[in-house]
Amino acid sequence: MTIAVVVVMVVVLSVLAVVGYALFELTPFARHSDYYRDPLTGQRRFESPHLETRDEFELRTHENLN
Repeated sequence: MTIAVVVVMVVVLSVLAVVGYALFELTPFARHSDYYRDPLTGQRRFESPHLETRDEFELRTHENLN
């Protein structure tokens, strides 16, 4: 085998590995910890900085317009 064949095989296997990992992350088997919950009690520790109700959003944007 020439060096070009080895390089192409490495690239192809790398791409297949990345695609396989991405597909695995889309399945329910890929579990990630919930950073906003206490692992012992399951209670929320604090609210996510990206969560706000529609009322809060409208109030915040309305205040910025005035």
